[in-house]
Amino acid sequence: MPRIKIVEEEDAEGKVKVVYDQLKSMLGRVPGVIKALSPWPEILELYATRIGTIVFSETLLTRAVKEMIASLVSKINGCDYCLTYHQNFMVEAGLSSPDAEAVVADYKTAPITDAEKKLLAYAEKVTLHAYKTTDADVEGLKECGWSEGQILEATLVVGLFCDI
Repeated sequence: MPRIKIVEEEDAEGKVKVVYDQLKSMLGRVPGVIKALSPWPEILELYATRIGTIVFSETLLTRAVKEMIASLVSKINGCDYCLTYHQNFMVEAGLSSPDAEAVVADYKTAPITDAEKKLLAYAEKVTLHAYKTTDADVEGLKECGWSEGQILEATLVVGLFCDI
């Protein structure tokens, strides 16, 4: 339940309506956490652009990997609401439902690649203790085949879902 007055979809106009329409085309809906930004249309627009660019654009990381990271961050942050959506998005991105469930339960034992497990371990560390990440963490990811661009993207996905 929002603690501030939000703009509901049926009441949206101007910039808020444009952003809500964009979100509906990307996500099929307007998430409540994003509606909470509606009193400040410029910030709402900024967040919608960030989500679209970081998560939904074709980039160096696959959508499935981005959703694995989003699920992990949501789990760490105790957001069951977010976790449910990102688990479903993992399936939409190509993981089987059992594999997505396994990633949510414990990525360390999930049927994903060792490189993906290493990237998720990095995402976990950034979520919990970003200040403790080291050059060795990044070098370990590179040794698994992750490029600097992919490592940056993974870090930005973590940041996005820690921020929202």
